[in-house]
Amino acid sequence: MIELANIRLHLEPKGDRVGDSDFAFSGWVVADRPIAAVWLPEARSIRLTTCDRPDVESVFPDLIATGFAGECPAYILNSNHLRIAVQLGEQILEVDHPVPAALPRPSLAERLLASIQLRWLSLREKMPADASERFGFTLRRHFIARHLRRGVFQRHHIDALLSDFARSMPEAHFLQIGANDGLTGDPLYPLLQRPETHWRGVLVEPVAHLFAQLVERHGQNPALRLEQAAIGESDGNTLIHRLETAPTDSIWLDQIPSLDPELFQRNAAQFGQAGGAIVREEVQCYTVATLLRRHMMTRLDLIVIDAEGMDWRILRQFDLRNLEPQLVLYEHQHLSAEARDEAHQFLANFNYGWVEAPEGDTLAWRLP
Repeated sequence: MIELANIRLHLEPKGDRVGDSDFAFSGWVVADRPIAAVWLPEARSIRLTTCDRPDVESVFPDLIATGFAGECPAYILNSNHLRIAVQLGEQILEVDHPVPAALPRPSLAERLLASIQLRWLSLREKMPADASERFGFTLRRHFIARHLRRGVFQRHHIDALLSDFARSMPEAHFLQIGANDGLTGDPLYPLLQRPETHWRGVLVEPVAHLFAQLVERHGQNPALRLEQAAIGESDGNTLIHRLETAPTDSIWLDQIPSLDPELFQRNAAQFGQAGGAIVREEVQCYTVATLLRRHMMTRLDLIVIDAEGMDWRILRQFDLRNLEPQLVLYEHQHLSAEARDEAHQFLANFNYGWVEAPEGDTLAWRLP
């Protein structure tokens, strides 16, 4: 999501950009005033389809939302961004939104073989009664698609795999550490909104005002349990560092609270807030073992960790051999090269494959 002046704009690719093909996309924009029009300023003859987005307005109740969709010709698409114009009354704002890099086009023989394999796997997915077995075929489909992309695996590919995981395993059990407000940058939010998703899980967030938003968003769901705590290497109280923010500040400033004061300072500096007011809050801290006991979790199909630099120290506390989650998603962008290598070796020791997305997340899956 991109924030500019008084608008927020989100763009979603419809599949991959391959070779010099056109780029299909959808998205939404929210503003504090009615949105008169949305278009591509570098291709004025191309009209974007617009629609109401009550789902987005429910997330931003004080703002007005408009959805849009269209296709951008390859000849006007910048290598790394798409320019979108938004009109609010007489004011016109132009936003450069990042887009995925174009992928090489596979040969005809590769495409034909992959098409046969994908159809066969799609049929096999529908046959097993066991959800884990179904997801095995789902995972193989994504491996074939990744092979066609020459190994490329980006954040939207993670989202696509999580979406298919939710379809294959509608009764999954999950644990999310670092749930934030339950929306911003959250890969699970759209899955939990699906009526066919009947997941049970625990969402953990230590920061008080973010936890309050998490409660507002998910507190009425009896299948979800919310825990206001940090996860660390010992039980007790600890300090979390965050910025003092106002409602008008960028929502991304609420994404950087951390138990690590040095990492917090570095992240604040990246947002131009090196001298901003710092709040140090005392929060309850649990180890992973204590958290699992508190919520009697003996089965986990999905683990998600977004702990601003604490990810490896949290991940290594899990007994993956006994829990056997199908997927593990954690943030690696704040980890040192040594910690990333240690995490990879840890996953391999428990028979997990993994891939690092360039946006900063690592996805791991249990091998057969």
